[in-house]
Amino acid sequence: MPTWDKVLEEVDQLNPLTYLKNCLSELYQATGRTTISYMSAFSVIKPVVPSPFHSIIDQDIQGFMTCIQGTDKSALDLIIHTPGGDYEATKRIISYLHQTFPNIRVIIPHLAMSGGTLIACAADEICMGPYSSIGPTDPQFFLKEGYVPVQAIIDEFNLAFDEVSKNPAKALLWNERLKQIPFGKFKAAIVMQDNSNKYLVDLLKKRNCKNKTSQEIEDIANFLNRHEQHSSHGQGIFLNDLQGKLNVSDLHQDKEIEDKILTIYHTATILFQRTSAQKIIINHLGRSHINNYSPN
Repeated sequence: MPTWDKVLEEVDQLNPLTYLKNCLSELYQATGRTTISYMSAFSVIKPVVPSPFHSIIDQDIQGFMTCIQGTDKSALDLIIHTPGGDYEATKRIISYLHQTFPNIRVIIPHLAMSGGTLIACAADEICMGPYSSIGPTDPQFFLKEGYVPVQAIIDEFNLAFDEVSKNPAKALLWNERLKQIPFGKFKAAIVMQDNSNKYLVDLLKKRNCKNKTSQEIEDIANFLNRHEQHSSHGQGIFLNDLQGKLNVSDLHQDKEIEDKILTIYHTATILFQRTSAQKIIINHLGRSHINNYSPN
């Protein structure tokens, strides 16, 4: 299994982007499936950047359009590493991928959180290793400098109501805290949370869990989508948690493919560390869409 330091030695002989293109081409030669890597620098130590540069946003669909053009549309391997992001943008990307590819395998070398988990659930098959994790799928709103789970907004308002009901003197304190949440977001959060579970159920029925009963799918959706079932929005849900629920395979069982996937992942992290790139969407043909950000 390739480690970061070994990949670094090989990358130094070229440059990270060229090496990444070569790695994706080699994976395609091994699988024969159109291959796209969608990776973010969110887990790499870099100067702080605005959250949208790391997260799933509507602009990303341009990158997918770029990387899909000119490829075989029979099957897609999508390698993802993302913190999630805009809920509606995620749904639009999923719709586009579903309309384009009759078979999708999502491969997770490390993390696919929130919206990334939704993309994984949209696949016919999820492939991950013992070092990989997904996260709760509860949707998020963008507030000021980052994304906040809608359930956290709901919980905040409910807590404020309870505390002020018991002690009206706390109203001024809560007023200052809740002023940070734009008018109408509380109601919108409730609606989005209710709709998100229905969307996840429908999504699982289409592909990943199409052979399961309606009750089984409801139970899986509740497990993935309920904020209260997980200690935090960023909590990991691991391979052994998902076996028997989702259609998930163990990347560790295919050493050749595992080596190629982890080399791609390590190379992308080296690219992020050495450049101003914050997110990259790139295919096995070398076509890419890169988001750069420099604070200077």
